Amino acid sequence: MTTVEVAEAPSRRLRVPWSGGVLWVILGLLIVAPVLSFLLLATSPRLFGQGRELFTLRYVSQALSGVTGQGVFNSLWVSLVVAVTSVTMATTLAWLIQRTNIYGRRLWPMLMWLLFLVPTWMMTLSWVDVLQPYGSASALGLSTRWLYGEFLGPFGIIVVLTIASLPFAYFVVSAGLLGLGSEYEDAARIHGAGRAGTLRTVLPMVAPALLSAFAISFAETMSDFGVPFTLAYHSHFPMATYTLFASISNYPANFSVAAVIALVLILTTIPPIVLQARVTRRRSYAIISGRAREVRRREFSRLARVVVSASVALVFVIGLGVPIAGAVLGSFMRNLGIFSSGPLHLSSVYYHQVFAPSIVGKGLSAPLLLSNQIALVAATATAALAFVFARRLMSRSAGWSQRLTDVLLVGSVAVPGVVLGVGYVFFYNLSFITNHVINLYKTLPLLVLALVATSLPGQTRFLAGPVSQIQPSLSEAARVHGAPRWRAWRTTTLPLISRVMLWGWLLTFAKTIAELPISQILYPPSQEPLSVTIQAYLGNFQLGTGTAMTVVGLVEIFGVIFVALGLYRVVTPRGWQRIGWSGVGA
Repeated sequence: MTTVEVAEAPSRRLRVPWSGGVLWVILGLLIVAPVLSFLLLATSPRLFGQGRELFTLRYVSQALSGVTGQGVFNSLWVSLVVAVTSVTMATTLAWLIQRTNIYGRRLWPMLMWLLFLVPTWMMTLSWVDVLQPYGSASALGLSTRWLYGEFLGPFGIIVVLTIASLPFAYFVVSAGLLGLGSEYEDAARIHGAGRAGTLRTVLPMVAPALLSAFAISFAETMSDFGVPFTLAYHSHFPMATYTLFASISNYPANFSVAAVIALVLILTTIPPIVLQARVTRRRSYAIISGRAREVRRREFSRLARVVVSASVALVFVIGLGVPIAGAVLGSFMRNLGIFSSGPLHLSSVYYHQVFAPSIVGKGLSAPLLLSNQIALVAATATAALAFVFARRLMSRSAGWSQRLTDVLLVGSVAVPGVVLGVGYVFFYNLSFITNHVINLYKTLPLLVLALVATSLPGQTRFLAGPVSQIQPSLSEAARVHGAPRWRAWRTTTLPLISRVMLWGWLLTFAKTIAELPISQILYPPSQEPLSVTIQAYLGNFQLGTGTAMTVVGLVEIFGVIFVALGLYRVVTPRGWQRIGWSGVGA
């Protein structure tokens, strides 16, 4: 036995550092090096040929004054309001859906997933199509001029960003409520607490979930680019991500100021995370045990049940139904929009222009096909890498390397896509990289790498929970009985996480098709993806065609999801479907 241990020890020592080193190289090339390259421009523009200063702080004052400083301030207070509002709404919805007998308890989580998949820029454009003069609401005989004026400002920005952040907060809070039994509410009621007192007793028990939802909502709002690029720009309400984009897209470009703004965006996400860590360290929140009782749903009276269910439905009508219905209706309206030159009437001419444009090469067929190809490659690569990183993070022998990897992946969630895109421009355009490593500048592979980088942190966290629930003894038993490594993984691990990996793949695929900031920065000449093509039509005031393209994009996203889930039910064994679903719920 001693001889075997001595013979195996060197191979183990060599194998583990080698695999860990490869993962660190992947993480460095995908995220760390590009982001650091961009951030170094804030104080050392000479390193990248953008100035003569090797070290300077003068760009800090420029970035925090004038329009750029106003954009940072606006993003801070808007993100704070959105985070508080979305967490409050998510907590209310999660409690009503999980703890009461409202109608449609199986429908509302599904609609929350659909709301999660709609990009913010698509949601913004759909709302504008509904509310603008000569828009979809005007076609139905509704006057929305007063609401359109209010929507083009902080009110509309907060509404759209709150709706966009609601799914993130809901998923986190609902997961926290799943383990909270009814005995705590019963104990509070027995001791004379009313509804407000019961809430003050129960809500602190799920404080980690509430703080996590707040941190995620705040970070997602600070890093969002779709709303600042569409609604905030036209409202003359500067926000940080758009002022960053304007600093690099205007002539002459000021990359150092943009780097300072990027650094501020990343630093602002630290306080919510630190607050969560300090609160959770002060006391124990372990409430799940073998004695936990099954949740007892609150039984509303018939009238109260109808009213509460209608209120929940109203949230999804405002957040999902109105913009989608408005976009669909607007795509069939001729002379749609504030620049209309004639009366509104029904027509399918915009859909003819989508696939058979009057200008050759300006239709949606090529961009849609290109976006599907890019999304297919990016989603598959992200799923494979995310599984590997999730296994490493959940390893029982976690050391400093695993902890540092976890910190980098969590921190990368808060990095705006526009920051990552500009970082790719500078890092992969370095002469050393292009001449001695690889030349990817202005190519589609570089765009795919950036899309993988922006999806990898979130999908890794998505898979971490289900992966941690799989006992290594399953695969070890298969290996003991002679199964090769691939067969052991395919017959033991894959059935347990198949459904979770499918959902992760679909989320990345859907988000990649409609991704805007990275595509706007890194797409190669004459190879525009779907989102860039739609923005080009809208920028040229071809609102009808742009709206029709948006509808086609939404149909594409939802269609792929329904087809993939249908194929999963038909192709995979029944046991895979029963086992895999528990991981998605977790």
